[in-house]
Amino acid sequence: MKMAISSFLIAIAALSLTACMQDSVKSAPAGGGTDKATGDATLEQIVIENIAQNVIVATYRDLRDATQAVADAAVVLQRSPTQANLDFVQAKWKLARVPWESNEGFLFGPVSNVDKQIDVWPLSKIDLDRILAGRTEFGVDFIRGIDPSVKGFHTAEYLIFGDGVTTNNKTIAQMTPAQINYLVSVTRVVAEETQRLYSGWTERFDPSDANSPSYLSILQTHSDSHYATRQDVLREFVQGMKGIAIEVGGGKLSGPLGGNIGAADGSLVESQFSWNSLTDFQDNIHSMQHVYTGDYNGRLGPGLDELVKLRKSTLDAKVVAQMNAALQAIKDIGGPEGLSYTLAIKNPAARARAEAAIEACKTLEQTLEFELLPLFQ
Repeated sequence: MKMAISSFLIAIAALSLTACMQDSVKSAPAGGGTDKATGDATLEQIVIENIAQNVIVATYRDLRDATQAVADAAVVLQRSPTQANLDFVQAKWKLARVPWESNEGFLFGPVSNVDKQIDVWPLSKIDLDRILAGRTEFGVDFIRGIDPSVKGFHTAEYLIFGDGVTTNNKTIAQMTPAQINYLVSVTRVVAEETQRLYSGWTERFDPSDANSPSYLSILQTHSDSHYATRQDVLREFVQGMKGIAIEVGGGKLSGPLGGNIGAADGSLVESQFSWNSLTDFQDNIHSMQHVYTGDYNGRLGPGLDELVKLRKSTLDAKVVAQMNAALQAIKDIGGPEGLSYTLAIKNPAARARAEAAIEACKTLEQTLEFELLPLFQ
């Protein structure tokens, strides 16, 4: 079970030490700031440090490692193009999507510098096919210099899973040498970008400035113009949660659905080639849960929920229930057939389940906007 509030002060030293041991990231000293009279300034600081270190930085560390594993697997495939090695790259790609989609509850800070380089959607298949038809060798410098619409996660996805129209099981016989070579450089550049993202949080937010603090330090010390107080940081966390609730319900789910079944557009489905869309959307909700509870990947710590319990205990139960409801509604979309979202949007029963998921996300977003956010004003 999670630590009780009374044990937080005892446990914080252990939390900080664990974070340092895991990746040599030091906790920045606590900063000042104006807190609400009813707030617990010490608990607020502990919550900020736990979310920043053991949720956000830990997620980006996992992302860095997972994308490097994809790049390494692509090299193995290049050296030995077998079905087993292609299957291995596919599996590593799906594993890397978990921490990437799990960061979308906190899309602020250094991620703005890399997001457009590694996760542009939709992929420009026409341009990619034209590039692949014109040459067979592609170095990392070439990939770095091309338009983001033909590189990143979804380019790699298209190369290794196929077009996703009728199946997501591309065979090695369907892969050309040009596709494999392009894959190697694309995945290497993705790994470089996620390393840059991680470094922005743990070393320098502005890599061109030797005196730039890490974004972790900025959050913990409230030393940025955007974060003058602890309340500013806490509001940033809530805004991040609200933002992904809006994106999942109002964009990722509703966009491809269209106004009716005749207007359904599978080309708008994110991660359509791998049929990983519904898993991606669930991980988006998980990212909100990680921030709210302070727990991530086996690491238990105080999150926003501990502050909510002190200020409005009934709201805590409401937020938890609504996040769980949104998560379950997304899980249910595929139905007993296990439909991909590309197929689900053209199935009447699945469309009804998608509408229910959209409504669940909207309900959650309203609660975050009008009930949770005001607690940190």
